[in-house]
Amino acid sequence: MKKYISVALLLLTITLVFVACAANEQTPVQVESEQVEPEQVEPEQVETYEPASRRTIRLGFEGGLCQAAIPIAHLNGFFEAEGLETEIVVTGDLVNSRDALAAGQIDTVAGMLAGWFVPVSQGIDIRFTQGLHTGCASAFVLADSDITAFEPGHEVAVSGSIGGAFHNIALRFVYRAGFSQDDFIWRDFPAAEAVIALQNGTVQVAVIPDQVGQRFVQEGVLRVIQSLDDDDFKAEACCVLGLSGAFIDENPDTAARITRAIYNASRWLNENDENKTAAVNTLIEHGYVSASVDVEYVVGLMNNWLWGLPHSITEQTLITSIKEYQALGVLNPDLPLDVIKEQVWHPLGQ
Repeated sequence: MKKYISVALLLLTITLVFVACAANEQTPVQVESEQVEPEQVEPEQVETYEPASRRTIRLGFEGGLCQAAIPIAHLNGFFEAEGLETEIVVTGDLVNSRDALAAGQIDTVAGMLAGWFVPVSQGIDIRFTQGLHTGCASAFVLADSDITAFEPGHEVAVSGSIGGAFHNIALRFVYRAGFSQDDFIWRDFPAAEAVIALQNGTVQVAVIPDQVGQRFVQEGVLRVIQSLDDDDFKAEACCVLGLSGAFIDENPDTAARITRAIYNASRWLNENDENKTAAVNTLIEHGYVSASVDVEYVVGLMNNWLWGLPHSITEQTLITSIKEYQALGVLNPDLPLDVIKEQVWHPLGQ
């Protein structure tokens, strides 16, 4: 019982640490890593004919570490360098963020490629303009389990929902292992509850964010059996930046500047531990991350991922994902690959 209580308390801490404070909804493979500083744009260089360039740009942020480049671009002057005025809008979970973007309530937000792929390919008006970083999800088992890989018959917990981002990541894991989705029993659990489900034997494997799971690896509770950090996935984009197709059509120059600001902030994060540490402390200072966050733990997680991806990595991730999701039956196998890619991919800002 004491072990379950201690795990529950740790889960609560991890859950709260990365959630942006609602009161702060203010309107206030190797990549080159040269020093990136915001370069101020002279007023005469900034296009002002587009509707969005004359107003405050609304940046969605749901509080997760994966989206860190967005508030950092806002707070550290990368948007100002592009001649843009911005505000942070706290959006809630990934689905709320996606729907808020499609509805025009925000102008941009980051999301997991695996979670957005299917709804966007089915007609939601969102385009991916760049890849933010690699990594960020793994398949976990209990540390003392004899499981070393996915095997047919496993009951698998997936964070979010069946058909959501972590379920789709899990499907790619089992596909690479030579299995189909019908070989497994899928269970939907919030990330924190998935750890408890592992402990009480409800499931044998949990595919959840590293942000949650890696803490339990450090504590000796969990062990990783497959990860987006593994060699066959580590050169793939995990999270992408989204803008609506309507926004891009009406504001192509502004859309490019938004994307470039976040790309440059991502590259700045990628440079060294000092920048990552400064970024986390800045997010704490402005209330976008809980003051109780373990900065060293967060920086360690960020070091597992490559930030500021070239378009070539993101495009190849899209191509590979389309092929595998079509083979799995997640995407319509009769649609030409190029048609799907053109519908979701609109590279900007590099």
